[in-house]
This record gives sequence, structure tokens and C-alpha cells, in this order.
Amino acid sequence: NHVSSICSTWGREHFKTFDGDVYQFPGMCEYNLVSDCHDTFPEFSVHMKRNENDGNPTVSYVVVTITDFAFHLSKDVVTVNDLPVKLPHYEAGVQVERNAVYIKLQSKVGIIVMWNLDDAVMVEIDNDYTNRTCGLCGDFNGVPVYNEFLLDGRKISPIEFGNIHKVHRPNDDCEDPYEEEDVSQEQNTCEEMLHAETWSSCTKLIDPEPYIQACVQDMCGCTNHSDDFCVCSTLSEFSRQCSHAGGEPPNWRTSEFCAIQCPFNMVYEESGSPCVDTCTHQDTSSFCEDHKMDGCFCPPGTVFDDISMRGCIAQSECQCKHGKIYESGEVYRQEREECTCFEGRWACESLSTPSTCAVEEGSHVTTFDGKDFTFHGDCYYTLAKVERKDDASPTFTILVKLVPCAHQEYDTCLKTIKILLNNDRHNVSLIPGSCFK
Repeated sequence: NHVSSICSTWGREHFKTFDGDVYQFPGMCEYNLVSDCHDTFPEFSVHMKRNENDGNPTVSYVVVTITDFAFHLSKDVVTVNDLPVKLPHYEAGVQVERNAVYIKLQSKVGIIVMWNLDDAVMVEIDNDYTNRTCGLCGDFNGVPVYNEFLLDGRKISPIEFGNIHKVHRPNDDCEDPYEEEDVSQEQNTCEEMLHAETWSSCTKLIDPEPYIQACVQDMCGCTNHSDDFCVCSTLSEFSRQCSHAGGEPPNWRTSEFCAIQCPFNMVYEESGSPCVDTCTHQDTSSFCEDHKMDGCFCPPGTVFDDISMRGCIAQSECQCKHGKIYESGEVYRQEREECTCFEGRWACESLSTPSTCAVEEGSHVTTFDGKDFTFHGDCYYTLAKVERKDDASPTFTILVKLVPCAHQEYDTCLKTIKILLNNDRHNVSLIPGSCFK
């Protein structure tokens, strides 16, 4: 259960602080979601801005600043210090990647930011930042209400609290939201959904009442109640919080209600491992330490084809890649190795290749292991001796006779080669000749 280290925002205007407060703030300006406010030079900050898309608020961008690097996340492009980058991207201890549902930024300073490219942003921070943060996510002191909604000894509204954290930009004419009177509430519909038996694993861990109220706010703010957005965003957030708390949210979506389309033949699940097994990394989920999240996953018994991008396939259909793509069973050969593609993995074995020992120009010797040296001699020398494995008797011995060259001072010539078979001095092959190189 790591709910207490997570802050989130979703839907039309909903926020959950690290300390568990759920409140509504409909601001459409750029706001400080969370910053490290303990030091003069903060380690990080996360800003966000909403705008309206077909009448529904959506997050238009998220800006994460870590030391001297500003990561600007939008639906179309990710920039680092105003320069576009290609995902996945690694820089200055920060990893930015994208899957079918989320853009995820993770930093070594102890912060994770996830955005579903629509209405929901989640920030998770290390416990090292306890009582050190500020922004719409609160101060992370473990005490609800205290410090967030108290100012100079008086209790303040979520609207006033939110306006405090507006980021003022030059030429920004964004207006602050104002207090509105409560509107009639459609309590029954939201209660029926979140108090259903299918959510029992979640309601035992997470108090559903703040989310029921958020759902009511969404439905009251919708002009068209047939619009899924009126209820889907808060149900989705409650499902995510359930996963963070260690619960098992139900697969509550249908093809007619809050449906999410996944690419390829992937399927959407409310809670699954974010570490995806692929043809090139088939054991990723086995070593995964990340918390479960909602998203698009491959059906059981399949892995994602990250080589030919064919979607989810059986592991036995995985290809291999080495310069080009090899089908399972195909062989790749190089100088001293033969590799066979087997279900996405290479099975390699060394090839037995002949080794060479040589004497060149009478004095330049190359060993079987490829070492070179120079030797000037005037006698018989053992060039090589090979023994049997079953006894100590040599199978053969090669002797060479080196002598000074007659016509070249300080040079050596190869005079004679003798091959002695089976240690039998009567069984000698002699290669005579005058001085030759």
C-alpha cells in the first residue's frame, strides 16, 4: 500500500493530496502541482495546465523541472529545455517513456510522474520529501487538512487554496476560478456504482465517500449525462487508488461503458504489471518491482513482439535480430560461432576451427594461439608435439632445423623439417632442402 506517497488529479477538477484530502478545484491556468519547497534551490517541481476539449477539461501539458532540466510533456511532443526528444529518452538521471496508455517520467531524485494523455496525472515521491512539499498536492506531512486548508489560523476553501498555487506567466491573462453555490446532487447513481459488491476489495481499503462526491460533482457539471466522461474519470481514479492500496479492482468497463481501445490485440486491464514481457526481454515481469497499474496488456501466454511489431504473439513465434530479422530455427554464423534463433533467443555454440602454427622467413614464429615472436637458431627445434588423449605417447612430433643463412648475415634459414610419427625414430618423414624461407 503506497497510497500515502501518491498525489493525483483527474476528471473535471478533482485532486487528491499526499495526505488523503480529496477536493475540487476547477482552475484552468498553469498551477504548481508539487514542488520541493524545503531548500532554496528545489530538487524538482511539477506544473500542469488544463484546457477544455469538446466541453470536457483535459490536461494540455505537464512540465517537470529537475535541477537544470525542464521536461515539457504534451500529447504531440516531449521537449527537454525546449529541444524535442524521441521516446524513450534518458538524460541526467531521468527516464521518459510512453506506452499505450501513459507517459511516464521517472527520476533518480525520487519522483515518478504519470499522465494518461487525457485527464489524469499521478505523482509519486519518496518518503525523503516528507513535510517538504508544496503545491496542489499538499505538504506531505501525513496529516489531512492541516496546513493545506488552514491559512493564518483560518480555514480556507479549495478554491482559495488552489489559486495560491497559480504559476504566473508573462502575458498570461488566465482568470482565477471563483466560489460557486452548491448545485443539486445526483447522489444515488454514484453511490450505486461505488458501493456495488464488485468493488468490495477496494472499499475495504479506500474510503469511497470522497470519490462518490467527486462523481456527483462530475455529473452535475455535465450538460449531457450520457457522456461517459461524467462518471468514467472518477471511477478510473478510484480503480487506480485501489491498485495503489494493494486491492484488486474489478474489470468494470464494458464495450458500451467507459471503453478503452488498446493497440494491436492487447487487452485493457484495471490492474497489471507495468513491466511488459517482450520477445527481446521475456523475463521482465518476473523481476518487476513497479506497482501495478491500469493499462493495455498482452493476454496470458503471449509476449509483445517488439521486433516486427506484430502485437501479442506466442513466445514460440518470436524472431531474433542481428542486423536483420531471423525466424525461429534460422541460423546465423560468424567466424568462430554458430547461433540458432530459438523462440526469440540466440542459442550459440563455438565452432571447432583449425589453428595454425608457422615459421616464416626462418625466424618469425606464429603460435597456435596467434602470438608472434622472432627467434634466431642454429639447431633442431621442436615446432609442435601432439599427444594422444589415452596415453602419454606423442602422436607426432614436428622438428625444424634452423641455420644461419649463407648469403645473408644476421638472418636465419629453415634447413630441414622432420615429422616423427608415434615416437618411432624409424618412422620419420624428412623434408630436405637447401636454405629456404
